[in-house]
Amino acid sequence: MKYLDFYDKLNSLNNKEYIETFLACNLSLIIAGIKPASTITINKNNRKLYDSWNNFGIDFIDTINLKFIILRQSCDSLVIMFYDESILKKELNKKTHSQFLSNIGYPLDACINDHLNTLKSRYEKFHCPHELGLFLGIPFKDVKDFMECTTKKCLLCGYWKVYNDTNKAKIIFNKYDIIKDYAIKNILKGNSSRDLALSIKNFFYENAQNI
Repeated sequence: MKYLDFYDKLNSLNNKEYIETFLACNLSLIIAGIKPASTITINKNNRKLYDSWNNFGIDFIDTINLKFIILRQSCDSLVIMFYDESILKKELNKKTHSQFLSNIGYPLDACINDHLNTLKSRYEKFHCPHELGLFLGIPFKDVKDFMECTTKKCLLCGYWKVYNDTNKAKIIFNKYDIIKDYAIKNILKGNSSRDLALSIKNFFYENAQNI
């Protein structure tokens, strides 16, 4: 019921409030510091969403200290990856990640922009390459098993397909749910998107870095 209330609330807002609230909610896990990145598809046929993004969304992303890259643009949609640069850099610099990415064509010991440009190129070529999961904070072993079409049984399916540590995955899934629920509840209370982003960061960010 709360999700229906949320979308009713969202659709009642003017364009600026609409896109800021849409982004604050959908990017709440990045704002909280628990995920390095997330992707959002913006349908150009949804004129309110598309126009609001172009007119107000980019400024809002800058205000909440996130960055973004358009992975693919077509006549129908935009696929955008939003990210916290410091957390994403830390994620991609893990030895397992950098070596694995290097083996499939990413530059070794490169800056984050080189990795992002390679991802964009591969996104155009392969239509959502599976290594995207590493950018999104999915555990390395689960991304690797998924990419290799392993015969290993999927043990849990939630925010991603879990092939290995189900206990840790359940803890992370629960944290995701808590943050998203916090965001929706505060939006329904009438809190502004900017206040919400600040509240999420203050309430969750430090603890998220210890997962």
